[in-house]
Amino acid sequence: MLGGKHRDQVFVAGGQPTVTYVDRQEAHVERNLARAIATPNQIVSLAGPTKTGKTVLCHKVLANREFVWIDGGRVKTVESLWSDIIGELRLPVEQTATEEVAHSGEAGVNAVVVSAKGSRLQKNSVAKKTITSMSDAIDTMIQAGIILVIDDFHYLEEDTRVSFLRNIKGAVFSGLKVLLLSVTHRAFDAIRSESELTGRFISVTLPNWSDSELLQIPERGFYELGADCPSSITARLAEESQASPFLMQKFCWEICFDSDIERSNLLSRHKIPGDFGLDEMFERLAKDAGLPIYQKLVAGPQSRKIRTKRPLARGGQADIYEATLLAIAETGPKQNISYDELRVTMNTLLTDMMPQKHEITSALKHLSSISMRGGASAAIDWDEDNRAINIVDPYLRFYLRWQVRGRT
Repeated sequence: MLGGKHRDQVFVAGGQPTVTYVDRQEAHVERNLARAIATPNQIVSLAGPTKTGKTVLCHKVLANREFVWIDGGRVKTVESLWSDIIGELRLPVEQTATEEVAHSGEAGVNAVVVSAKGSRLQKNSVAKKTITSMSDAIDTMIQAGIILVIDDFHYLEEDTRVSFLRNIKGAVFSGLKVLLLSVTHRAFDAIRSESELTGRFISVTLPNWSDSELLQIPERGFYELGADCPSSITARLAEESQASPFLMQKFCWEICFDSDIERSNLLSRHKIPGDFGLDEMFERLAKDAGLPIYQKLVAGPQSRKIRTKRPLARGGQADIYEATLLAIAETGPKQNISYDELRVTMNTLLTDMMPQKHEITSALKHLSSISMRGGASAAIDWDEDNRAINIVDPYLRFYLRWQVRGRT
């Protein structure tokens, strides 16, 4: 006899979890973000690693607020940015969804507009006048208390960031709420883009997930599903999850599927065997998750010239792009790798024809550019100022660990 929530409602990879939502109270992440948003006349920056819960956190903290959500990775110019904002503010009423809410002890109806991009507006905030310009959009957001959220703000071009920040500087002084999401090492791009924002900028940085925080996901989820899972397995899941709750949710769902666990059984508990094939699962999931982006990266940019192949210590050959990815993988892969460490690692992989400094940095720049084609967040980010490579996508790190590392 089955009952309770379905596994799809418990382990949610890529959606908004409820049962397995972890509030990270010890790090005060919800409180810190709520405080920053409540602070008047400030631009708020929320920074954290890719696929580690920034979007989930924002939707939790903004659950009862109105906001316009813009994907910065798809914005090309400041004009297109404002066009997107205007488009979200002009959502047709036909797209409304009805929510029952409690108000002063009485049930009421609160109609909200939810866009495909994730913006959330109350019906009465949908423009009563035609919004055709940036100034109209700003006035509407200030008057209605609508928060402007720009995801992946750091992927806007430098001139677009500067123009946008100059556009809103005065509006923030007048009450406009702005929330900018970025990866950790780009948290202060806004300040670098417009120095006059100093004093009007609050940065909230999400710390990396600890194993104890990640372990709360399987603990809560398996309990909800009435499943007993050995601690040796959950510890291994935390170790291999690349500090990503997204991956942890995926691992747990896969274990439930392979163990035929859909819902809790009221008559008996589910048992997950201690010898569950984790390595096989990791290899399969890594290939599914990271192969497309790896194939794009290893192919490198289009070129009319035949690339030089360099001999590998364990046999075979690799061009500069494959050799760079192999070296990244051999570091662990680590999330943050200095140029010097990468070069030393590459020296151990190649038997001859070690690439010059400018060849490696050129390859890193190309890999960073390739990884964000199509408006996606970059999987690899080359930080020229700090001479460091940031493997920001945990799925790519997971792929390099389980499909690439050791092949050399």
